[in-house]
Amino acid sequence: MRPLPRPPAWPAVAELALVLALCALLLVLIVAPLAAVVLTALAGGADNWSALLAPLRAPRIIANTLYVAVATTLLSVLAGGALAVIVVRIAIPGRRWLEALVTLPLYVSPLLTAVAWSWLGSPRSGVINLLWRNGTGLGDRLINTHSAGGVIFVATLAYAPLPFVLIGAALRGMDPSLEDSARVQGASAIAVFQRVTLPLMLPAALGSGILVAVQCMGLFSVPAVLGMPSGFYVAGTEIYRLLNNYPPRIAQAAAWGLLLLLATAALLTVQGVILNRRSFATITGRAFRPRLMVLNRARFALAAAAWLYVVAAVALPLATLLWASLIDFITLDVSLMRFDARHFAYVLLQLPKTYLAFRNSIVLGCGTAALVCLLGMVIGWVLVRTRHAVRPLLDQLSTVPLAIPSMVLALGLLWTWVGVRLVPVYGTMWILLLAYVAHFLPFGVRASTSALRQLHPELEDAARVAGADWLTMMRRIVVPLTRPTLVAAWTLVFILALQEVSSSILLYTSRTVVLSVAMFDLWEAGNLSALAALGVVQLAITFLLLSVVLRTRYRQALL
Repeated sequence: MRPLPRPPAWPAVAELALVLALCALLLVLIVAPLAAVVLTALAGGADNWSALLAPLRAPRIIANTLYVAVATTLLSVLAGGALAVIVVRIAIPGRRWLEALVTLPLYVSPLLTAVAWSWLGSPRSGVINLLWRNGTGLGDRLINTHSAGGVIFVATLAYAPLPFVLIGAALRGMDPSLEDSARVQGASAIAVFQRVTLPLMLPAALGSGILVAVQCMGLFSVPAVLGMPSGFYVAGTEIYRLLNNYPPRIAQAAAWGLLLLLATAALLTVQGVILNRRSFATITGRAFRPRLMVLNRARFALAAAAWLYVVAAVALPLATLLWASLIDFITLDVSLMRFDARHFAYVLLQLPKTYLAFRNSIVLGCGTAALVCLLGMVIGWVLVRTRHAVRPLLDQLSTVPLAIPSMVLALGLLWTWVGVRLVPVYGTMWILLLAYVAHFLPFGVRASTSALRQLHPELEDAARVAGADWLTMMRRIVVPLTRPTLVAAWTLVFILALQEVSSSILLYTSRTVVLSVAMFDLWEAGNLSALAALGVVQLAITFLLLSVVLRTRYRQALL
């Protein structure tokens, strides 16, 4: 019997060229903007040390930024971890519904959540405070979301799904025999959770905590809506204020960006030190399924706590936005409420900025999602299928944006391309596209690498034997077999691109305004009903896309 022909290897020179080209692309896309932030801050400091030391003269803003970041991170990890334990490991009523609904805040813009809670918890005219004042007469207000506590509360609602997803995945991959062994040794349920389950959750908790902390370090939309009206500023809103002055204070803004870079680098260092001190591996060769804990009366209380989060993070803000889009002004007097669709007609048919913002957002969303999936697939293939020495560098570069606030990345892109005349990117849609692709690239890389690891390389070897080149193999074999993952990644990136405001607010012009900036402009102008109507339209597009993706996955599961 003749042996099967050995698959011809791809040319080593071609693979090396591909790896080097990807590294060069990431250097331009990610490293160059970060270097621009550092150089701009240091250049300003060399001529004027007061500009470089500007953040040190605003200790209150630094304290506010740290306070929001630390408090939001701790509360998000605690809330997300508790929700993961409740939904993943405990048999509660409505468990399947909760598993889907708890992740919905990932698809709702924090800007809209902040606007909704501004109407709900405003100290004077908030709906909750009006009900409290008129119904009980015990005080002027029950809550005040226009404060530091309000910023932390709304940010926690928006970012708790990140720890929920990561910690939930860790809990699903945990071998229940480890907990059974502890119970056999006489440990109580609480001791098992403290000594076995909780330590194994630590890597996921730390990873999600770093992601939340990085996002909160450069947080803009929530403190802009809930903090700036009351004089509460953080680093993100301070950068926005400095660049919107005339003339713009570029050196001071760069100094704040450099401070955020140093803070995120310190966070990553701390994470590495903690995780390197011990091993968290659980090696097993057997298939297993996490065992659900059956509680008696406590399961109803735990389910109520999970549903309370869904109401506060999803149901109440969405209902408030829909209600505000159908009335002229916020009031509890039913006789003064006149429900109609005039605000929808205004934003869709009369507001000149709407059509331009929708067109730009759709184009940028589609372009960003397509490029992120394309680059992610190519980078993922290099990481999974090759063994070049440059591969670790490519892996690190592709994950750097996860550790960089999007506003800092936008600052770097702004100063990288503002003086480049050979490639006129500044002031066009291209600079927004570069910012979006750089910010969301890790989503495409991680999705592609996970899909490629599930795809056996023998399928690609068969294509080589048949004489297919690399492009044909990717087009005919890899892409069709990873299509479900790519579609899910494309949808997620498209939705996140529609919501992106932190980088858009620094890079847009009158011709390149996007939907999130249009809504923020309506907020600044005080046109709240129009803002609510535009937000409802954006959410309708988001949920329509999600329903299509979920229906497609359901059909594929049936087949």
